[in-house]
Amino acid sequence: MKVVTLSLISHTNVGKTTLARTLLRTDVGEVLDQAHVTEASEAYDLVKTKNCCLRLWDTPGLGDSARLVSRLKSEGNPLGWFLHQVWDRYRDRALFCSQQAVRNIQKEADVVLYLVNTSEEPDEAGYVPHEMDLLGWIGKPVLVLLNQTGPPGSDRDQAALEKWAVAMEPWPIVRDVLPLDAFTRCWVQEGVLLERVAALLEGEARRTMEELTAAWERGNLSIFERACSSLGRYLAAAAADRETLTGQGFGQTEKRRAMRVLAQRLDDATRRLMDSLIADHGLVGRYQTDARERLDEDFDSPGRTAWTSGRAGVLGAAMGGAAGGLVADVAVAGLSFGGGAVAGALLGAAGAMGLRKGFQFVRAEQTPEVRWAGEFLDQLLRQSLLRYLAVAHFGRGRGEWRETGNPERWNALVEEAVTGAGDDFARAVADLREVGEPPEERETVFAGYVRRVLSQVLSTGYPQAAHILRTSESAPNSVENS
Repeated sequence: MKVVTLSLISHTNVGKTTLARTLLRTDVGEVLDQAHVTEASEAYDLVKTKNCCLRLWDTPGLGDSARLVSRLKSEGNPLGWFLHQVWDRYRDRALFCSQQAVRNIQKEADVVLYLVNTSEEPDEAGYVPHEMDLLGWIGKPVLVLLNQTGPPGSDRDQAALEKWAVAMEPWPIVRDVLPLDAFTRCWVQEGVLLERVAALLEGEARRTMEELTAAWERGNLSIFERACSSLGRYLAAAAADRETLTGQGFGQTEKRRAMRVLAQRLDDATRRLMDSLIADHGLVGRYQTDARERLDEDFDSPGRTAWTSGRAGVLGAAMGGAAGGLVADVAVAGLSFGGGAVAGALLGAAGAMGLRKGFQFVRAEQTPEVRWAGEFLDQLLRQSLLRYLAVAHFGRGRGEWRETGNPERWNALVEEAVTGAGDDFARAVADLREVGEPPEERETVFAGYVRRVLSQVLSTGYPQAAHILRTSESAPNSVENS
């Protein structure tokens, strides 16, 4: 089997094992906030095909680099051998671990991934020149990875890239510098990393790395396709869902019941969606909502009465969970009356759009139904896209998945992509409701829309990875889950 080997190395306690966990999608090693947690080099298969393998070594952190260089140069004499094999092993464990990391690079590495902490300024990280001299002495190509850059695409991210690229210019062994935060990276950034590694190799090794990169991209695009399919299924079901009002007079108890049932179904669907996204991305943890069952606000009204935004806000706060973002239409005799939106947990970082229209109830001879309004579905779409991005950026080194706030940049990119897609989503909703087909018959239409929008978001956010997403953009709307 043909093998390409990467050695992940850095100064101690910079985050190598955290990044290894994120890249490997599994918990390896031990992560503690202290120096020299990793004491021995460990190898893991990052990508594997029938004929070749990309192997990642997680190595001990480098400690006293200046003394380490001096020690390694002296190993040719008996005293140097004694100090390394005996004394350091028992009396200077940190130095011994650092020596083991260097030996790993010398023996195993095709490319060195050198991780730096960008919360430090390059001129304040006094250990870096010594470690670059050490890596220069070994002579393997080095790709510098910038850790702890903050939200992807932020000003801090770009500034860190520029500063560290300049700081690495004195060392010809540094062939490239890339942002890859172990906590907030996205899978498309990993694709760029593998492509850049391939560019540093020659001959058979490069061809092998290109084959491995293609296999990695196929696997991750398959995960992306499954996510788009899941999102499409979720949105189609929400657009088709409705609850019939029954009983005499359709009083407040019945309307409260119908809205609560509708909201609970969406809560359950949201939980299933998020659990599938979390699992598909190799994360652990489960999605939780804080749904409350009570409704303190009385929305019964004879004839036609519009809700004020203040009363609707109280209603949303009382309902909690998905119901906190409730917008409902009362469909009577084939017509849709009203619609509105209130702030709630469902809208989250996307923000509440406020009450555009009052909630209206119109009595008629035929039985009315409660369903989600178009305005609400628009916000549900945006929030669903943001939740996908939150999962796709969550580094496994952070522990169990948990919902975090979305950087403003992602809010803006989602809004730009949705706006650029025009009324395609609204048309899909209208077609589904007009034809009256089961939502399963329209899932692929919604999935195709989600795929186009998310591809646009990721391509804009990571222009260097846009070519990876073009394969998905041209994919058919039908997605088979594997």
